[in-house]
Amino acid sequence: MMTLEEIYEEDPTQRIIDEGADWGAKQMLKAGVPIFYRSEDYPETMDGNLFVKEYPNGAKMLVRKILTDDLRLFEEQIKLLNEQ
Repeated sequence: MMTLEEIYEEDPTQRIIDEGADWGAKQMLKAGVPIFYRSEDYPETMDGNLFVKEYPNGAKMLVRKILTDDLRLFEEQIKLLNEQ
């Protein structure tokens, strides 16, 4: 698996895209909306259906997102990643 720095070296525009996404995520948190993302800090999220869910208060949780056969999005809370 490639690191972010390797990806940025291979495709410099990806860094610009990621920086824009970071700005957007911060705006969502400021507006009180939780965000979902993958992070190298939590390697289990780098592939598959596990994500970090971050709440506006800074709490982070590992969640599993599953799309059901009838196209509903199911979210399973796996574990708390930090205490807030």
